[in-house]
Amino acid sequence: MNTSKILKIYLFISGLILTVIGTLTTFNPVNIKANEGIEIAGNSSALNDVRSFGMLLLATALLLFLGSFKSSLRKSASILSFLLFLSLGIGRSLSIILDGAPSDGMIKATGLELILGITGLILFISNSKKQTF
Repeated sequence: MNTSKILKIYLFISGLILTVIGTLTTFNPVNIKANEGIEIAGNSSALNDVRSFGMLLLATALLLFLGSFKSSLRKSASILSFLLFLSLGIGRSLSIILDGAPSDGMIKATGLELILGITGLILFISNSKKQTF
C-alpha cells in the first residue's frame, strides 16, 4: 500500500476521531469534563472556552475529511493534522511535567495525540519527498 493511500486513511480516521471528540466537547461539555474530574458546570467562562475548543476540533475534522478525498486539500490537511495532534500531545506532556499527573483518561489522550501527531508527521514527510499528495 503506498503512502498516499495510507495518508488518505490516516486523514479520514483522524477526522472521525476529531468529529466524535469535537461533537461531545461542543454539545456535552459538562459531562465530558466531569469524566476527567474537571467541574465546569455553571461556569459560563469555562463552558465558553470548552465549547469553542470543541468547534475548533469540528472545523479541523472537516478539513481532514475533505483532505482525505480531495487531493488539492491533502497537503494542508496533513500539516494541520500533525500540528494539531503534536501540539495537544506536547502541551499535555509539558503539563504533566510542570503540574503533575492528570487522570488516566488524560494520560491516554496524551499518548494517542502523540502517536497520531508523529504518524501524521511521518506521512507528511514521506509524501512530501515523493510529492504524492
